[in-house]
Amino acid sequence: MALLEEDNERAGFYRILADIFSAAPEQDKLGSVREDFELESKDTAEEVLEDFNSLFLYPEGKLPPLESLYTEGEDIADTVAAFYYGTGLTFEEDYETVPDHISIEFLFMSYLIDIDNHELQQKFLEEHISNWVPYYCEQVMKQARTVFYREITEITKGFIEHEYEGSG
Repeated sequence: MALLEEDNERAGFYRILADIFSAAPEQDKLGSVREDFELESKDTAEEVLEDFNSLFLYPEGKLPPLESLYTEGEDIADTVAAFYYGTGLTFEEDYETVPDHISIEFLFMSYLIDIDNHELQQKFLEEHISNWVPYYCEQVMKQARTVFYREITEITKGFIEHEYEGSG
């Protein structure tokens, strides 16, 4: 029972992180994220939005959260998409997304946890997420103007490192 609860918490954590990296939180959500993660950030919603746009928007941002920009190899986005399709997941034709965006990769991990596929969790973590997310978070910590994103990426980095250490 405790393992099931831990998996639910892990999947939920991945979903929260996916949400944070997909769009800047609005004021009410910003408050709940601060509270849930016990952040020291006092940044306003406007400051967080400006920092989000400056850092994460593609292609204008300084550090778009795309695996293909931080790892070597051919067609990373296609490789990631093939991983998704291999589990039976598909994207609707009108759904515009980049498969190797951090938020999509985090949602995929939550899905793998939800379907209790430990082998694919470990494989996706090793072949994709752990190869770039910790480094990426370090870069964001250096360039973020808000305490909010410095704290969030520090938490994200620690979580992914813990996941990787626990997956072996």
